[in-house]
Amino acid sequence: MSNNQATKLIAKKATRVLRAVLYARVSSDDRGKDGRNLKSQLDMCREYALEQGYIIVAELAEDDRGASGASFELPQLSNVLAMAERGEYDVLVIRELDRLSRNLAKQLIVEEELRRNSVQVEYVLAEYDDTPEGQLQKLVRASVAEYERLKINERMTRGRRNKVKGGKIIIHNAPPYGYCLSDDYKLVIHEPEARIVRLIFSWYTEGDETGKLLSMQAIADKLTEMKVPTWVDARKQTKFKKVRGCGEWSAGSVWRILHKETYIGKWQYGKGAVEVDVPSIIDERSWLAVQRQTGENGGFAERNTKYEYLMRSRLVCECGYTTQCLVTPYKEKYYLYYRCPTMINNKMVGDKCGAPHFRADHVDDLVWYWLKCWLQDPDNLEDKLRVYKAGRDKANAPVLALLETNEALLQDYKSKRDRLLDLYLSGEFDRDILAARKMQLEETIAKLDQERGRLVSQIEQDILGDREMNEIVAFASKLAEGLNEADASFEARQRIIELLDVRGMLMVKSDGRKVVCPWFVLSGPDENIELDLSVASLRSCLT
Repeated sequence: MSNNQATKLIAKKATRVLRAVLYARVSSDDRGKDGRNLKSQLDMCREYALEQGYIIVAELAEDDRGASGASFELPQLSNVLAMAERGEYDVLVIRELDRLSRNLAKQLIVEEELRRNSVQVEYVLAEYDDTPEGQLQKLVRASVAEYERLKINERMTRGRRNKVKGGKIIIHNAPPYGYCLSDDYKLVIHEPEARIVRLIFSWYTEGDETGKLLSMQAIADKLTEMKVPTWVDARKQTKFKKVRGCGEWSAGSVWRILHKETYIGKWQYGKGAVEVDVPSIIDERSWLAVQRQTGENGGFAERNTKYEYLMRSRLVCECGYTTQCLVTPYKEKYYLYYRCPTMINNKMVGDKCGAPHFRADHVDDLVWYWLKCWLQDPDNLEDKLRVYKAGRDKANAPVLALLETNEALLQDYKSKRDRLLDLYLSGEFDRDILAARKMQLEETIAKLDQERGRLVSQIEQDILGDREMNEIVAFASKLAEGLNEADASFEARQRIIELLDVRGMLMVKSDGRKVVCPWFVLSGPDENIELDLSVASLRSCLT
C-alpha cells in the first residue's frame, strides 16, 4: 500500500468504523481438511472482523463446483472487485493467503486492484508488514501455495490413473447405458438395459421381426412406443437436462449407443489415455458391421438436406433449444417449418414451451432481406459496429482494469529487480540474500508476464479495433456487390449465411405476433432486432 493510501486508511479509522467484506473459498482438494470448509472460514473471518471493530457488510463464499483458485472467473471474487470499485467497503478479510488464490500472479493482481480502490486486505492467520521483508514473506508464501496446488493436481491425476490401471472405474457422472458399478468400482452388465443395447444393434444390422432394417430414427420411434426408459430416465441424479419426456428416445441417443466402444469391452478413461477391459455386451463383429453400415449411409446424407432451409441449425427457440427442421406434405405440395424440439407430433415432451411452428420460407426470406440491408449500407454498418465495439469495451472493462494492474505490477517488480544491482555493487548486503531475493523477483516477474499474455489474448478475442472495423466494412462492401446475384441461388445465400455466422431466435410476443430476432458476428445478439413474421409484414418488406 502506498503512503497516500495508508494515510487515507488511517484517516478513515480515525473518523468512522471501517466496513468489511468477508471472503471464503474452497477447492475440491480442501474437503475434509480442518478449517478449510466455507462455514469454518467465515466463522474465523467474522470473529476477527468483530474483534477489530469492523462493520460486516457482506459475507461472500466461493464453492468449488467448477471453480479454480487460479482463475479470475469466480462469481464471488468478481463481486469483491466490483464492490471495491464502487467504494462499498474498506477492508477485505480472508482466512489465509491461499484462500484468495493459489496462483502468484493472480494474488498480486487482485491485491493491487483492491489497493487502487483504497481497500486493505487482512488475513486472519498471518500479518504481512508493508515492508520489503513483509512483501518477500508474502511472495514466498504465495509461491508455496501455487506449488501446493500444482502438486495436489498432479497427485490427484496420477492417483486416478493408477486406480484405473488397477482395474477400478472412475466415472464422473454415471455408468454408460447397459452397465452399473459394482461395490468394488468395476463396470458390470446391467441386463435389463443390456438387452435393449443388443436389440438396437440387431434392429440396425439385421432388421426387425419382418426383416426390415430400421434407421436410427425408426429405432428411436420404436423404443419410444415401447416406453423404454432412456439413460437419463434411469439416472435422474445426473446433471444433464432432460429435453424429452420419460421414455422418449431420439436418433442421437441411438447413434451414441451404436458407436460406443464400451459395448465391445473397451472402456477408456481420460480421453483415451487409459484403456480398461470391461464385460462386453456386443461382439466385435456386430459392432464393426454397424460402423461399416453407418459409413455407407453417410454417403446418402443428401436425403436429409434436399430441402432448402437457409437457417438450418442456426435458430434457437426462446426457451433456449436449437430448433429442428420439419417437412409437412399437403396434397401435392410440402411446407417447411422450424420447430422447437420440445414439440413432437403436436405433443409436448420435456419442458413446457408451447412455441408454434414457424414457416421456414418466411423466416429465411426476412433474415436474408435484413442481412442485405445491413451489408448494402456502409454508413449504417459502421455505426452499428461502433455501437457493438462500445458494448464490448464496456463488457471487457474489468479485464482491462486487471491488465492495467498487471502492467503496473510488472514495472514495479522490474524496478525492484534493477535496484538489487545497486545494492549488490554497494557491498552493504549479503550476496546470498540478494541472490535469493533476485531469484524470487525473477519468478514473480515471469508469473506476471505469463498472466499478462493470457489477459491480452482474452481482450484481443473480445475487443474490436479500429483497423479491424475498417477491414470489416471493406469486406462487407465487396460482399454486398454480389448480394443481388445471390438472390437467385440458394447455395450462394447459404455460403454467405455461413461465412457471416448468421443466427437468430424465434419468439412469440405477448400480442401473439411471431417474430425472428436475427444477428450475426458483426452485431451480436444483444442488439434485440425484431422482424415481424406476419404475412403482411413479409410482403411489405419484400415487394
